[in-house]
Amino acid sequence: MPVRASITPLTEPGHALLRVSELDAVPDGLTISIQRQQGPDSHLADDGWRRTETWLMPDQVRRRGEVLEFHLGPEICDRLAGIATIRLRVREPDIGVVGTTVVAWPAMLTSGASDGSNPFADDIVRLRRARERPAPEPEPPTVVMPPPPRPMPELRAARDPMADLTKRRGGTGWMVALAILLILIGGGYYAWTNHFNKPEPAVAASPPPTASPTPLASAEPPKKSVRETVADYLATKPQPDAMLAKGREFAKDGNMAAAFLVFRQAAEQGNAAAQVELASFYDPTAQAKAGFPHDGALAADWYERAALAGIAEAQRKLGLLLAKGGAGLAADAAKAKSWLQQAAAQNDADAKKALDSLPK
Repeated sequence: MPVRASITPLTEPGHALLRVSELDAVPDGLTISIQRQQGPDSHLADDGWRRTETWLMPDQVRRRGEVLEFHLGPEICDRLAGIATIRLRVREPDIGVVGTTVVAWPAMLTSGASDGSNPFADDIVRLRRARERPAPEPEPPTVVMPPPPRPMPELRAARDPMADLTKRRGGTGWMVALAILLILIGGGYYAWTNHFNKPEPAVAASPPPTASPTPLASAEPPKKSVRETVADYLATKPQPDAMLAKGREFAKDGNMAAAFLVFRQAAEQGNAAAQVELASFYDPTAQAKAGFPHDGALAADWYERAALAGIAEAQRKLGLLLAKGGAGLAADAAKAKSWLQQAAAQNDADAKKALDSLPK
């Protein structure tokens, strides 16, 4: 899967930070492969350059949000001095390659600490741990001053509200007259409402029908990522033939990322038909699949494995690829003709047509 990556030099010579985004992977166990374009020994190892691909395992790999950070030391940075671009691949245990990209290598100071004194036989190299950086000195504690005491409220004697009221004199007669008037008005209103204009009894309105509660829609479970889906399937330990069928099912549904991961697992277990399917993802002469860059060397490698097993389709496709070349693979007319002849000997009609079109 294509990812985005950038290299940031650190202040310490020979050290840099590799940041990889758009990669859904767990940091534990991740390994990286670094390839340059010059010379036959193009794959970086702990003790120099190799012809075969080598996987490097940094001790410090951390995730910060959506970004994975790989700390690179002098074993890598010193040997990449003067190189403009590198091809980076990231591999996850039990899954395989989960990310690939081309990234520019910045100019930076080297440490001069790399050497060739650590030979090894394995294709996974655990890089030297970066030197510990001194912990920052703790800041002195901040002294918080208590707030000043609040002033006490001023106490005042309560005043008697009745003291300001003056005694009222007289007015008793008009208060009695007002009370009689109010009694007469109340009696007249009672007679009118209960004898002369008696209201009809109100009919109780029927309550509105209660709507039945609508059941809440069940929440859908979170959708799994492609890596989780493939990992769950591979955990059932399927046979290579079953993986081939499952990969073709993913491809038919348009899930090319899942198909690629399943095809690669079956191809690595020796299934020739899966090796042909996997090679087609890299083949520059085939139609590009979404999100997968062409790589002529990888396509030729997987085609050749299936071709050596006698698969006529693989022999024909390898011959056509060698005839044209491309995506980092040089054309080789002699090898192309040899593989096309082997496919034609198995009555492959397309191989026979391709032989006729080759220059004599």
